[in-house]
Amino acid sequence: MYLKNIYLRGFKSFGTKSNLSFEPGISIIVGPNGSGKSNIVDAISWVLGEQSPKSLRSTSMGDVIFKNKNEELAIAEVSLIFDNTDRILPVEFAEVKFTRRIYIKGGSEYFINSSPCRLADIQDITAESGIGKGLYTIISQGQVNNVILYKPVDRKHIIDEIIGVSRHKIRRDKSRERLNSIESDVNRVSDLLHEVKRTLDPLAIEAQKSKIFFDLSQEMKNQEISLFISNINQLNKKWDDEEANFERNSSELDEIDRKIQIINAQKREFESLFYKEKEDFNKLEDKFNTFNILENKLINLKSMALSQKTSVETIINMINFSISDISNTFNNKDIFKEDSSGKQIVERKEIESAVEKIDGLINMVGEFFKKIRELIDENRTRELDRYEEVFVRELNSIKNIFYLTNKDSDEAQEDITVKPAIAENKMIKIEDRLKRLKEIMEYAQKNMNNLNLFLKKSVNLLEASKKLDDEINIKLDREKEKINSSQPKLNRYYEELNKLGSKKHFLENEIYRSNLKKEQIKEKVKDLSIKIFDEYNMPVDYIVKNFKQSENVEQCEARVRELRGELLKYKNVNPNAHIEFEKVKERFEFLDKQRNDLNESRKNLEKLILELNQKIKEYFSDKFNEINENFKYYFKILFPLGEGELLLTEIDESDDFGIDIKADIGNNKSVSLQLLSGGEKALVSIAYLFAIFAVNSSPFYIFDEIDAALDDANLSRFLTLARIFAQGRQIIMITHQKKTMEVADIIYGFTMQSNGVTKIVSEKIRDNYVQAG
Repeated sequence: MYLKNIYLRGFKSFGTKSNLSFEPGISIIVGPNGSGKSNIVDAISWVLGEQSPKSLRSTSMGDVIFKNKNEELAIAEVSLIFDNTDRILPVEFAEVKFTRRIYIKGGSEYFINSSPCRLADIQDITAESGIGKGLYTIISQGQVNNVILYKPVDRKHIIDEIIGVSRHKIRRDKSRERLNSIESDVNRVSDLLHEVKRTLDPLAIEAQKSKIFFDLSQEMKNQEISLFISNINQLNKKWDDEEANFERNSSELDEIDRKIQIINAQKREFESLFYKEKEDFNKLEDKFNTFNILENKLINLKSMALSQKTSVETIINMINFSISDISNTFNNKDIFKEDSSGKQIVERKEIESAVEKIDGLINMVGEFFKKIRELIDENRTRELDRYEEVFVRELNSIKNIFYLTNKDSDEAQEDITVKPAIAENKMIKIEDRLKRLKEIMEYAQKNMNNLNLFLKKSVNLLEASKKLDDEINIKLDREKEKINSSQPKLNRYYEELNKLGSKKHFLENEIYRSNLKKEQIKEKVKDLSIKIFDEYNMPVDYIVKNFKQSENVEQCEARVRELRGELLKYKNVNPNAHIEFEKVKERFEFLDKQRNDLNESRKNLEKLILELNQKIKEYFSDKFNEINENFKYYFKILFPLGEGELLLTEIDESDDFGIDIKADIGNNKSVSLQLLSGGEKALVSIAYLFAIFAVNSSPFYIFDEIDAALDDANLSRFLTLARIFAQGRQIIMITHQKKTMEVADIIYGFTMQSNGVTKIVSEKIRDNYVQAG
């Protein structure tokens, strides 16, 4: 493996694309000061991961981008191509290209074979190849002069870095840091365990009570939920029963309503016929009753007429008799007597007797006409009143004719003197009046004849009504018997309707009761569901799917009552104590396990550190002996008359040790390393570094003017060593020495152009190089 090419673009003084090709052997880069030779060293360090601008001789990372007075690039890029045919780099490529790119705006990118990657990826690949950062594959003049002045521990550090012990030390130091961290963690975990233990012990007692309380609560929960499901199922069964009753009663009610409608229709049809018959019967009965009333009136009227007839006839006879008597009285000449003077006089007692008869007749006439009014039609009473008035007036006129008393005289006259002519004239008038009275009586007699005719007809009518009455009675009996025969049937309709109505009322009550019970069941289910949800925060659907009903409800209810009593004993217990205990216990076990794991890790780390220390010691001891032999060999080449040796020195207060250099350059000078000349210091340092390089070779080495302090004699010895060391290795040297140029296989000449861009000129000196193995 060797460095095959370097491509530069925009890095420091390489403003244009530049390419340097290298081969195994010694490559020399020459050029005046400021031509950009050391920029090649900086470029290689930069690609391999150098992050310090100071190490790159810059103030900031942006300073590595090319710029001059007229031009400033925005990007700098450097690529290193390695020949990897021997697969020293752990990749499956014959050539491996590492690229780093930086932008003037900031940001840096890395590539492996043009694929983006991280710096860590490049460092992982180069870690085992000896070209990583800090492995002293690139040595400048200042470093060579300083190696001799390093402290023993620093010199040993160089060996550790180059031979790979540092990796083990880093691992050991990290293990120690981890061990210290574990010690701290163990102490912290132990403190936590102590605190948790203090909480855990009293909590265990509470947890035991809480566990009992929890178990009782869980049993209570299961019992109550099982009882709830049983109650729900029982209520559902009751609901189904009531629903079945409701459906059955509703069906029966519909059937009863249908029957009631049918019977009502039949009843209405029968009632219409029945009531029509009854109405006809009532009409006939009313007519019969009216007929009987009229018949009774006729009978009464006949009886009254007969009675009145007798009375009237008697009165008529009396009136006729009175009229005849009065007429005879006034026609009797004997009432007129002559007094002593020859005058005709009428005795007062005769007059008064006649007047009394007339007054009696008036009374009989009034009674007569009263009787007549009872017998005749009301429409004829006016005529009768007129006759009565005439009759009475005529009687009063007769009475006035003969009433001769002087109303103005205070003395009563016993006799009344009447002139014959006057007496005759009054008699004529009385006869006229009496005649008229007879005419009136004839009229009354005529009415009496009509009454007799009425009585005769009424007899015929009563006989006819008796026959009709018999016929109507037969018809009434027949209709009544028909109605009486229909009434039971109508009553049966009413009875059936009453039964159906009672049944309907019963069914309606049953339906109402079913609906009421269903509502009560719904309320009970709702109350039970709300109660179980509030108690255990579980919906009914989840309960029904995940729990079973109680097999024995009575035992379940008894157990629930028993559990309630037992739970009262734990009412002051923290119900979550067992949960807290489990959490604290889990934390305690976790911490205890962590402590055990930490202790186990501590033991493993301690064992690992011991193994690493042993390994480092053994490895370093083997390598140090080899390095010491190489140092003696290389020191003899550089100082033929001298002797050099490396010595291990212990470091106070440290388990490490340092490297001391014993150098006798062979000129009878026994001085310390600090008193050696600059060239002598450089040669001792070169011998020290080359002795280490020979043990753990790198694919290439870059020496930047490490020969600057050497005179010709020392330079010759150095070049002799360089040729020996270059066998199988690749060395790139930057120098101003002409003798150094003579050992070159390839020479690159650098010059600085006026625009500040480095110009490269190469020359291949020989082909007989030996390829690095």
